[in-house]
Amino acid sequence: MKTMEFIASRNLTVLELLKENGLSRKLIKSMKAKGNIKKDGYIIYLQKELVPGDKVSITIEEDYSDIEPVMMPIDIVYEDDELLVINKQYGLSVMSTMNMHEITLINGLSYYFQENGILSKVHVINRLDRNTTGLMVVSKNRYSAKKLNYALKDSLKRRYYAIVYGILPEKEGTVSLNIGKESDMTVKRIVRSDGKEAITTYKVVKEFNNYSLLDIELLTGRTHQIRVTFSHLGFPLVGDDFYQEKEDDNMLMLHSYYLEFVHPTTGKKNIIDIGLPDRFKDFIIKNGGQVND
Repeated sequence: MKTMEFIASRNLTVLELLKENGLSRKLIKSMKAKGNIKKDGYIIYLQKELVPGDKVSITIEEDYSDIEPVMMPIDIVYEDDELLVINKQYGLSVMSTMNMHEITLINGLSYYFQENGILSKVHVINRLDRNTTGLMVVSKNRYSAKKLNYALKDSLKRRYYAIVYGILPEKEGTVSLNIGKESDMTVKRIVRSDGKEAITTYKVVKEFNNYSLLDIELLTGRTHQIRVTFSHLGFPLVGDDFYQEKEDDNMLMLHSYYLEFVHPTTGKKNIIDIGLPDRFKDFIIKNGGQVND
């Protein structure tokens, strides 16, 4: 349960004040039904006019999860009262699907929440694929989750390192494609005219032995966006059996190394950069490249 107070800075309604502070209509409706929107200790109507200086308090009751808690190592690189930023390990699914019921990161985070008295369900903001490593934001409550999910569409910046096969003729650029499901029976994505726009920027960092290390930024968030984009361009990711024809015994070379976001309650910009992972360095050196630490 989270209690917050908002102060009107101009003439507006209670509803307008709450929406300006990142509360969704669904959450506002839920709080209204439970009498959790008040002024001076009394329930107040959403269309009530406020004047500058009026204070409105809200109480957000958390959703609770029935996900089984499972103890597992979690690499936490940042934590405060509102959120966690973790470095996800290789080979771990974020959550189970209808067809696969396995131990996932959500199970581990549920255990962490339980052990640390965090009375909320786990709110994952930016999901990573099973074999993609790196930074993920996890909210500890519904309010911050709503704010961060909104930021994911607008101001949350995500950058990745990827190693692809081949030497790109253009050393940096922006690629815009329409990406959609191959069919309703698969999670595989393809480039198709009726797909959703996917915008990706990239810069070549290093070239070695017919491989390229790329620094990539996502300007949209489509499923498998990086993997589909570079496979379509003819430069599939190393270790990606799903989007290239030949078998590949390598680990998937895709790592979320950089996040930049506005904190949901302080309004301050947070930047987290964990750099190039060891498996990338090992691959580069093994294939004749050099790594500058």
